[in-house]
Amino acid sequence: MSRPTVSVIIPTYNRANLLRRAITSVLNQTFRDFELIVVDDASPDNTPEVVESINDGRIRYVRLKKNSGGPVARNTGIKKARGKFIALLDDDDEWLPHRLETQVRKFETLEQNIGVVYGGFYYVSQQDGRILGKRLPAYKGNVYDKLLRENFIGSPTLLIRRECFKRAGLFDPNLSSSQDWDMWLRIARHYKFDYVDEIVAKYYVHGRQISFNMKKYIPGRERFIRKHLDIWKNPRILSIHLSQMGLLLLLSGEPEKGLRYLMYSIGMAPFNIENYQTLLKLALDSRALEYIRKIISGEDVHKG
Repeated sequence: MSRPTVSVIIPTYNRANLLRRAITSVLNQTFRDFELIVVDDASPDNTPEVVESINDGRIRYVRLKKNSGGPVARNTGIKKARGKFIALLDDDDEWLPHRLETQVRKFETLEQNIGVVYGGFYYVSQQDGRILGKRLPAYKGNVYDKLLRENFIGSPTLLIRRECFKRAGLFDPNLSSSQDWDMWLRIARHYKFDYVDEIVAKYYVHGRQISFNMKKYIPGRERFIRKHLDIWKNPRILSIHLSQMGLLLLLSGEPEKGLRYLMYSIGMAPFNIENYQTLLKLALDSRALEYIRKIISGEDVHKG
């Protein structure tokens, strides 16, 4: 059996009502040489029936014996992947039809030391399909230092050489949040990044209150910071992380802890203008709280 160029991995849990849209957006790609690995994280709903109802030989369905979380589901798919490239899609997001073709063609023009090609994405309301905003790519080459400050990459837009995971490792299941950010940062230690300057995916916002996931998000972000010593050792960068978490805590109804983070941040780097600019930008943003959360973290709080 010949190996496909791309292995697409969709981890899913209890989202049978949305999964078909994600799968269809993959099957509708103009680039056809791929396999689609759907990793079911022991969903209690009718996810198996949804996958079985879609007749396409490129789909491989894997069901985990117990619910283990998004990182484990993704890692399972990566281990089973046969393609030269890995592309990730969450079960409630969607690709535009040219996504794979545009990025595979881009890779054909690049040197071997480019490990990732990413693109832009729309923020879309799950409730009514409205486009809430967009994020276009801006950084390429050695992006490690930039990733220390912010996660500017949307997970449904990356095309990753499979070898990157062999060198950088897999997703960290010990992080309760910021797993994507952690993964891109570890890859950026070894490989350069490039991008296609266009929108390639839709990133759906479910509109849940930010406080709903704060008990999961903040400990994960703290562990992420401790894990990456280059953040911890740089007061200017660490102050940005602390101020962002402080603002999130304020927005989610935890003013005492939020103010404590902000005071730590200011005390650590009182003349860091970049920090104040970030806070002002976020404070003046009138869009939904979850959208603010997405801008800060680059990942979705509702996606395990």
